[in-house]
Amino acid sequence: MPEPESKKRGLFRKVFGSKDNGDHDKNSNNKNGNDAPQPPIQAPINYHPYGLKCVAEGTNPTIDIVAVHGLNGHRENTWKAENGVSWLEDKNMLPKRIPNARIFVWGYDARTHGNDYLSQAYLHQHGTQLVGELADERRLDGTSKRPIIFIGHSLGGIVIKSALIHSNSTNDGHLAHHKPIKVSTYGILFMGTPHSGGKGVTMGQIAQSVASIFVHTNDNVLQHLQQQSEWLTKQKDDYASIMRDFVTKFGWEVYPTPLLSGLSSIVVVPQWSAIGWQDNAEPVQIMANHITMVKFRGEDDPEYNKVWKKLAIMAQEAEEKIKKNWVIEEGRQAGAANPDNL
Repeated sequence: MPEPESKKRGLFRKVFGSKDNGDHDKNSNNKNGNDAPQPPIQAPINYHPYGLKCVAEGTNPTIDIVAVHGLNGHRENTWKAENGVSWLEDKNMLPKRIPNARIFVWGYDARTHGNDYLSQAYLHQHGTQLVGELADERRLDGTSKRPIIFIGHSLGGIVIKSALIHSNSTNDGHLAHHKPIKVSTYGILFMGTPHSGGKGVTMGQIAQSVASIFVHTNDNVLQHLQQQSEWLTKQKDDYASIMRDFVTKFGWEVYPTPLLSGLSSIVVVPQWSAIGWQDNAEPVQIMANHITMVKFRGEDDPEYNKVWKKLAIMAQEAEEKIKKNWVIEEGRQAGAANPDNL
C-alpha cells in the first residue's frame, strides 16, 4: 500500500530537519475572499541550497575541509543532529578541534523524485562541478596550493572520487585550473560510501539500498540503479590509479537504518562495501546507522571523538606532503613548457 503523504513528510522532517513544503492549502491565497490573483507561494530560498558554502573561516587557516552529502542529502542538514548541532560549524566542535581549518559544505541536487534518479552523467557532472567551484574559490583568494581534506557521506563519496578522477585527467591544454584540486588533496574520510560490490551483490543493488531508505523503489527505479553497476565498476578501476596518492579513512555503519515504510530496517552499506579494497586505508567503526553516522549531538559524542581525531591527525600531517606534491607538479609543468630541456 502506498505510504501516506503526511507520513513521508514527517519522515523527511525527522531525517533532514527541514520542512517539506510540497503541499500547500489551495485556498491559502484567498483567505480574505479576495478574488484578485495572488502571487504563488514560494518555497524558501534555501530549501535545497546548492553550491559551496564556508561554515567556518578558521584562524589563520592552512587547510581546507570540504564535506559532500549523499543521495537525498542536504548541504547543511545532512551534518546536523536532532538537537540542531552541526559538528562542522558549531564553534565548540570541529572548528575548535582544528582551528586552522577553513570548512566548506557543498550542496547539489541529489533528490530522488520524478525521473531524477542517479545516472552515469549525473554523478560525473556533479564531480566536475565540485572541482570547478572549489578551484574558483581557491584561485580567487590565492589558496590553490592549500591542502584539502574531503569528507563524503554515502554516495557523496562517489561524487568526490569522480571529482578527483576528473581533476587528475586535466592537462595544460584542457581545464588546467582544475588540476590543483587533485594535487592539493591530502586525505579523504568516506562515511558509509559504497566502494564495491561483492558477495553476489552489485554496486547497483547497493545504490538501490541507499535509495530505499528515502523512497519506495519500484521496478523502474530498480532497473535504473542497476544500470549503474557497470559505470560504478569502471569508476573503481579509474580511481585505483590515484587512490594511493591520498590518506584514506573508511567509516562504516554498525546499525541498520529504518526503511521508509517503517516495517523493516537494513544495513544500507555493508562493512565489506564501505571499507573498500585499499590496503593502505584505515577502517573506522561508527556505532550509528547510515543517516546518523554523520550527525553528532555534541562534544561528548563518542563517535564524534573518533572522527575529529582522525581529521585532526590528517590536518597536522598534510602540509609537508602537499608541498612535495607541488614540487613534483611544478617540475612537470616546467618540463611540459620546455620539452627540449627534458
